[in-house]
This record gives sequence, structure tokens and C-alpha cells, in this order.
Amino acid sequence: MQKIHAGSTARFPWLDILLLLALVLYTLLGISLVPFHGDESAFLILSEDYDRVFKDGKFERVLFSAEGGEKQNLRLTTGSILAFSIGFVRDITDNDDPIQKWLWGASWEENLAFGNMPSPRLLNLARFCSAVMGAVGIVLFFLLAGNLFSSRAAAWLAALALATQGGVLVNFRRVMQEGPKFLMLILTAYVALYVLKNLGRSEIRKFPYFLLGIASGLTLAAKQDTAPVLVAIFLALALLPVFKKETARLFFINGLYLGAATLLAYAFFLLFMPVFWRWWESAFALIGIAMILLQLPLIRRDRIAMSLALAGCVLVIGMTVRSPALWGSLPDPVVHMLEFRDGLVDVQIASSGSRNLLESDSYRNRLSFLLENMVSSRVMYFENANFDIPLYHEMIAAYEGSLLSGRTGSLIGDGLILMLALLGGWTLLRKPAAESLFAYSLLLVTGIFLFFMIPLSWQRYFLVMQIPYLLFAAAGGAQVEEWIKRFRDSRTA
Repeated sequence: MQKIHAGSTARFPWLDILLLLALVLYTLLGISLVPFHGDESAFLILSEDYDRVFKDGKFERVLFSAEGGEKQNLRLTTGSILAFSIGFVRDITDNDDPIQKWLWGASWEENLAFGNMPSPRLLNLARFCSAVMGAVGIVLFFLLAGNLFSSRAAAWLAALALATQGGVLVNFRRVMQEGPKFLMLILTAYVALYVLKNLGRSEIRKFPYFLLGIASGLTLAAKQDTAPVLVAIFLALALLPVFKKETARLFFINGLYLGAATLLAYAFFLLFMPVFWRWWESAFALIGIAMILLQLPLIRRDRIAMSLALAGCVLVIGMTVRSPALWGSLPDPVVHMLEFRDGLVDVQIASSGSRNLLESDSYRNRLSFLLENMVSSRVMYFENANFDIPLYHEMIAAYEGSLLSGRTGSLIGDGLILMLALLGGWTLLRKPAAESLFAYSLLLVTGIFLFFMIPLSWQRYFLVMQIPYLLFAAAGGAQVEEWIKRFRDSRTA
């Protein structure tokens, strides 16, 4: 098997910097043009948790309670990264514009009459938070593709395709979770790439696993439905030693470190989700166990490793003494989220009515929707019939008529990316290597999870498929670049 390359063959030239700056500006410039979505109000409301925690110091108002409540339900089903980012920016800009709940049972006109539409200043400020994180995610995607396939063409293609994908762009620019979600997912994949490189060289270094655990926890705190992609990443890293037929020792240490990264992911998820701060002892106990696991292979020959392992033991024992019940309550946050999530999905299906195109007993229907939303750049601007009014369609037309809407159903653009993705898939199969396993795991594992777990025909739940899909297109771009280089070399020979 070929070893994964150490990085891009070219330096980071000024042209790359100009491209990335242009893509960042492109993402930010279209913020005010995107048609409003009712869910944006929900994240504005959640941003008030920042005020409760950091300005009022009333932690208990955001903590989980058995009595529940509407805001707690929101906290259980959404990430905290975007909400607290908006709260922070509202704080430093002294924005005190009123925040009202969007009423899904009322019409567009009734919501406007009740004053439920956020002020343009507040809405654009909150959208800026999401868009900035999405734009940084595009930069990281450039680095991920370029380093994964050792190709500048792959990096350019991946960044351009992601930055112009209509559905992704709209949700980056809205007060939605896709901005932080894509940023944290791509960051996690980028960290995983370093683990992949080391494994490709038959090496094990613990620090990348430590970073992998933290990045994974932040990803879950950005949005919980990122879990399938994280499973795909961890599975690829777990299988690579088997794929390479490595020694049992390397296989064991890799599994041990991935276990530590998993514990760190859950711990940092709890720490970055204020609703779960009642479980802070559990989070620190998990960090202590992870510290022990990361030091075990070195404990006999490294004094620092021995000291860190002992510190981990002290942390675990200390947390257990302080809260003996922490071990029995470890799964409770996940259980509470899943319980409410099931009820929420039932409500969403009922509210969608005939607009829900997926049928639980129609596998062909589900597969068709998944593939269509992976390949096509057409945008689903709304899911609720209350937005299906002439005024809203005029807003959509105005947005898509601008030069800032990206690819919104372009047959030429989508067709070209599809051909490159098919070429990339063929190339990765023809030359199996670490990057092949990584890319196929992202595509297949994520796709299978979405296929079986998502009963709603809501595009934003499937947008995450753009990450593996565009990596395949990037692999195709790298192959085309290689062919061009061979042609040039043959001409000069």
C-alpha cells in the first residue's frame, strides 16, 4: 500500500491566500440577501443563555432539570457553540434589540404583525457569527483536501466547490448550526489526517489523538447530528492498521488511543454544553481516564508519562469521592437528548405533512433523496408551508438572481463536480491507500447512518454529505492534475 504523502508538494503561495480571502469575502457578503428562516429566531433566543451565564452569573437557569421546559428542549436538541458566539458578539457590540419567538402555527403575515421578525441589525450580526465559522471551515477544507491528496488542484477544487454549493452557502449565512458544524467537522477531519499520516508511516504519537478527542467534543457541541461523521473518522483510523497488516502492538496502541480520544470527546462535549454542566464531575473523571490511557504504553520508560498517569488517577479518584453516583449517571445526557429528539422528530414529521418526501418503508425513496441532495446544489429554503407564499418566493428569486448565491441547481457545475467525484472514486479504488480508506469511510458510513436515521426530507440534515462527496471530487481533480503533468513531461522529454 502506498504511504500517504507528507503534505502538499507546493508551498502556500500568495495566489492561494488571495483565493481563500476571496472565498471568505464571498461567503460574508451575501449574509443580508438570504431569505429568513423561522428557526433563526430559536438560536437568537438561545443566545440569551450567554447573558444568564456570563453577565448575570445565574448558571442554574441553563442547567438541565427534570421539570424541563421549552428552552431546555431547545438546549437538548441544538449545539451551544453558535448560541454562545452570538451572545458574545451581542455583548461586545452592545446590541440589545428585542428577541421574539417565531410562531410556527401562525402565518408569515401574522408573525410580522406580532413583531416576531428580528431587526435587520440583530439578524445580520447573528448571521455574521455563523458565516465567519463557515468561512473558516472553507479555509480548513482547502488545507484538508490539499494535504490528503498532496495536490494543489484538489485543494482549489474542494474549496471552490464547498464555497459555492447553494445549500451549504445559504445555511452558512443563516443563523443556523451549519457554520460551526462544518467548521468543527472539518477541523476534526484535519486533525485525524495527522493520525492517518503517522499510521501510514507505522508510527504512533499520542498528541494528535489528544487533539482529536478535543476537536470531536467541540464538534458534538456544535451540533449533535455530527456523530455519524465522527464514527466514520474513528472507524477509518481503527481499520487502517488492519488494512496495512501492522503489528499487534501498533493495533493495540492505536485502539487504546482512540478509546482515550472517545472519552475526551464525550468529556469536552459535556463541558461545552452548559445544559449538562451538572455532569462536570463526570467530564473530569473521563479526562482522568483518558490521561491514563494515553500514558500506558510509555509508563515504564518515561517519568513524565508516569506523572501524568498518576495525575489522571488522582483526578478520577477525586471526582469519584466527590460524586460517587457519577458513574451511573454518565449516559444520562445522551439518554435525555435521544428521548426528546424522538418526540421532536415526530412533531416535525407531523408539521411537514405532505411536504415530507421520505417514507419509512421506501428505501428507494430515501436513497434517491440522499443522492439527489449530495449531487445537486439546489436549495431547500423552507420546510414549513407557512413560508410557501408569493412574497417569500420573490425573496428567493432576488437572492438567486444575485451573483452571491453560488451554485443553485447549475447543471453544468453540478455535472462537472459529479464527473470529477466519479473519477476520484475510481482513482481511490484503483490505488488503495490510507487516503482511500479515509475518504470511503466518510462517504459510506455517513451515508448509511443518514439513510437509516433521518426520516425527514429536510435538506439541511443531509448537507454534511458534501464533505466526503467533495473530497471525492478533489481526488478527481488531483488525478486530472497528475495527467496534465505527465502530458507536459512527455512533451518536454
